[in-house]
Amino acid sequence: MGPEINHHPLSRADGSVSFSNNLYTILAAVNGPVEVQRRDELPEEAAIEVNIRPVAGVGGPRERWLESVVTAVLRSVLLVHMHPRTLIQITLQITKLPTQKLRGAWKDVSVLPALVNAAFLALADGGLPMQSTVTAELFTISEDGEIHASSAEGDLSACTGAFALAYNQHGEMLMNESAGNFSLEAWEKAGDTAAKFC
Repeated sequence: MGPEINHHPLSRADGSVSFSNNLYTILAAVNGPVEVQRRDELPEEAAIEVNIRPVAGVGGPRERWLESVVTAVLRSVLLVHMHPRTLIQITLQITKLPTQKLRGAWKDVSVLPALVNAAFLALADGGLPMQSTVTAELFTISEDGEIHASSAEGDLSACTGAFALAYNQHGEMLMNESAGNFSLEAWEKAGDTAAKFC
């Protein structure tokens, strides 16, 4: 089963989307281009600000790292030079977590595809100019070396490695994050599978 996408659930945002896969539900909101504070102003392009809100509590170092990864992907997709000295603000609220408790890098890698896909869809909903599209997916490697494109909880509990990969429509890799134990051959196989899948 594919993801469930609900366009424009928020009336006060320029663009918004609710993105649900088997693991996570993300509510994404985009505002921009808006006026930026002088200290954050970039003279030749728009600044991108990504804010990730966890299900409960306040964000910490984990969320700051996730924000930096998502920002890097979106910067390669958006036409930031079309709106210099402005700000594009993206807020990503995680509203549902997997029932299985994931720890450390496994949790970070498993949420990244949902965050990237939700952010991209919200940008498209807001009508921001983009130079390309992006698709992100979670891939797992089983103990026997099989690569699975899946966001099912059972695959995460029975795998030795997980890969969060994102590609644009030209087949260029925009994101590559991984967790677990795997060989270089397994990583290359996951990259090849992801390039065909995305």
